[in-house]
Amino acid sequence: MTDAPPTPASHDLRWSQEARLRAIDQAAFWDGRVNRSELIRRFGISVPQATIDLRDYQTLAPGNLRYDTREKAYLAEEGFRPLFGEPSAEAWLLDAGAEEARPLPVVVTPRPERRVDPWVLRRVVQAKRAGLALRVLYQTMDQPEPSWRWISPMAFGSDGVRWHLRAWNHDTGRHEDMLFPRMVAFDGERPADAAPVDEVWERVVSVRLRPAGRLSEGQRRVIEADYQMVGGEARLEVRAALLWLFLRRMRLDREDGLVEVANRAELVEVLEGLKARFQGGDVERR
Repeated sequence: MTDAPPTPASHDLRWSQEARLRAIDQAAFWDGRVNRSELIRRFGISVPQATIDLRDYQTLAPGNLRYDTREKAYLAEEGFRPLFGEPSAEAWLLDAGAEEARPLPVVVTPRPERRVDPWVLRRVVQAKRAGLALRVLYQTMDQPEPSWRWISPMAFGSDGVRWHLRAWNHDTGRHEDMLFPRMVAFDGERPADAAPVDEVWERVVSVRLRPAGRLSEGQRRVIEADYQMVGGEARLEVRAALLWLFLRRMRLDREDGLVEVANRAELVEVLEGLKARFQGGDVERR
């Protein structure tokens, strides 16, 4: 955004002060006005402190606000430029503190929580820090009963819905994806043998998205804007180990979506290579 005031360095502001200045900046941007009383209510500060915060904001962003004696509020000027960079629409929509100021109700469709047990995560992190392998009882979806395996934690990954553990399975001699809720029990630790480089994890694949070919010109334009495409495409870098999860989350494994993969043949080749690499292994339905 042009002519924006320079963003103050975080080390120049106390955390609490920066939080209040950000609240002023956001209220001015979204509501067009800032009330001293709202700052007092939201942060539990005194009247003098709210006055100081508004003064400091005007010093850092001159020309952004003007005090209106009739409204008894600070109003955003026509040439307002956010002090802390481009605002996040998603953050504002989900901000509970802005609920009263929003002119429309906000409802988020619920979904089942796919939580990670913090005690399980803690055990895994501690083993990694200590250079230990863990004996884990793990339930796969292609076997009726869980089985024991020795693993060395390697990395964490998320598809935006669930967290996965990337681990070296000492029993099968390969890197595998594991889900935390399927770790039924732990039974022992031992010094971890050196695990080979996870070539699948280290490999990064470029995914090129474009509007579906069946869409009209007008439909393609809004999809390009929605996905922030440049030149009709959006490029995303995805680790090969997470590629299948990414494609499924984006519903790119279907033919009726609004976006499609422009380099589908390349990605199919990658996935086929992964399938061949783990043929006969625990490639399960996640």
